[in-house]
Amino acid sequence: MHKPPPVLRLAFASLVALLACSGPTLAELAVGQPAPAFTLSDLDGHQVSLAAFRGKTVVLEWINPNCPISRGHAERHTMIDTAARHPEAVWLAINSTNPTHPDHVDRATHKSYDAKHGITYPVLEDPKGEVGRAYGAKTTPHMFVIDATGVVVYAGAIDDGERGSAKPNYVDSALDALAAGRRPDPAATRPYGCSVKY
Repeated sequence: MHKPPPVLRLAFASLVALLACSGPTLAELAVGQPAPAFTLSDLDGHQVSLAAFRGKTVVLEWINPNCPISRGHAERHTMIDTAARHPEAVWLAINSTNPTHPDHVDRATHKSYDAKHGITYPVLEDPKGEVGRAYGAKTTPHMFVIDATGVVVYAGAIDDGERGSAKPNYVDSALDALAAGRRPDPAATRPYGCSVKY
């Protein structure tokens, strides 16, 4: 039986290894699509379901205490202050860091971090990264605003901080627009921060 040349055998073996090691790909969730359903545990082990908040505006924040960008927003209270200005919205943080990654923190450490920085909204654990991938979350932070009908109406950065300015706060503007019966504009921006450590 004729064997393929060594170069082809090596290329085929490399491709098989790459496919075996690669995880599920990120979704391309577009504004205007239904928000993927999920149920995750918070840091106290309680189950939190997105479906429980149907009829309310929900903000999702991808978080990682070991990301300097995410941590910087916690230290400046960017998310806390934005959430405080919009008590009508439910704010949930999601940590999709793989438990085997060096950036992962255990529940006790995360709770201590949250207390230190005044984070009182629920932080949910997504250890398999399934929810992060369903939303296409790329960075910490990566923000999503979901309207009362369960549709994603904003996705992207918290603010314009990557370009040297903390203004405008896109999530703040999106929530103002919803409260006034308008659609957010812009509805999508490029998220910035550390990559989500799937």
